[in-house]
Amino acid sequence: MQQPPVVRANLPEPLSGVPELPVVELGHGLPWITLSEINRLVRQQGVAPALARAWVLDDLLRAIPISPERQGELKRQWLENHGVSRQEDLQPWLSRQRLLPEDVTQLACKAERLERFRRHRWGMEVEIHFLRRKPELDQVVYSLLRVSDAELAAELHQCILEGEASFATLATAHAEGRERHSQGVIGPLPILTAHPEISSRLRVGQPGQLWPPFQVDQFWIVLRLEQHLPARLDEPTAERMLEELFEAWLQERVNLLLAGEPLPALPPLPAASEALSPRR
Repeated sequence: MQQPPVVRANLPEPLSGVPELPVVELGHGLPWITLSEINRLVRQQGVAPALARAWVLDDLLRAIPISPERQGELKRQWLENHGVSRQEDLQPWLSRQRLLPEDVTQLACKAERLERFRRHRWGMEVEIHFLRRKPELDQVVYSLLRVSDAELAAELHQCILEGEASFATLATAHAEGRERHSQGVIGPLPILTAHPEISSRLRVGQPGQLWPPFQVDQFWIVLRLEQHLPARLDEPTAERMLEELFEAWLQERVNLLLAGEPLPALPPLPAASEALSPRR
């Protein structure tokens, strides 16, 4: 029977150097699907971005070296984590998972390869990126009370100012927004998630500061800043900054690939013997 024609996606040639087959295996023991069918699914099911991302990631991972000794160590750890501790159990397990032996190496080393690359490429830029992002990361706790009547807002503000009633009591009794269910307390939340009229006050205010009523949309707002929580460059935040820098780089390459543009050369990569830099 004549094989169906191969319809090639607008992707670089396979990295392995092995000529493309006119069919693709979905899984061990499952039917085969032609490349023309794959192309149709890519078009009609909107999976081109995911496929492009997978190719860019694979291109990167294959280029990051890890010593054979470390590869063996990671493979043993990965297999043990998946319940495979004896050599005689490996092949049956691979068959059940529809994996080939070479797949294990790639899967076991993926996380460390990515971590090595991220730290090698952006480790010195984390603090700069954090300072650029800090205004969006700083958090606040504040008390809020929304009412639609300006005179009532003024009266409630005066009661709080003179200590005649607590903010929590008045918010529970009079607030017309969801804050009535939290005694008026909002946060901790990033400052920029609040309405601009609110966040502009919170950014320059001092804890305990109570503002006179002001209007936002159809409501009159009584606002008090309770606590500033400045973002700190601790370990979780440093990891988040690294991930943001990596994702921006990765998405740029994905966008170029989807646009049919040539990809720039990969940046300098860590050596196989280069140890992971310590976490902050």
